[in-house]
Amino acid sequence: MMQKRSIVNSFKFAIEGLIWAFKNQRNLRIHILVGTGVIFLGVLLKISFIKMAILFLTIIFVIVCEIINTALELSLDFINGKKYHPSVKVVKDIVAGAVLFAAFNAVVVGIIIFYPYLFN
Repeated sequence: MMQKRSIVNSFKFAIEGLIWAFKNQRNLRIHILVGTGVIFLGVLLKISFIKMAILFLTIIFVIVCEIINTALELSLDFINGKKYHPSVKVVKDIVAGAVLFAAFNAVVVGIIIFYPYLFN
């Protein structure tokens, strides 16, 4: 039977995972850097609260997709022993495609929100 974790340990492990991902995943760092820049631009341009919330949720969605992608890739590498297998490649490609789709969505949302502030 698994031992129950305290809420403090649960948060500690989650934070350790986020730190590991940040240190080891270049694309995650890029998403966080770009997302931070977008939030600062939103503050600078004084966009509305609701638009800022939409931006924040969109950015978080991309970051969460990247973290899930990382976790799934690491899990597949562990299970498969880093040997090539066509099915593993397909799964990794699909999850990477989900991140790409989320990032593309973020660009579209950014254009829709920032266009009136930057080009009017």
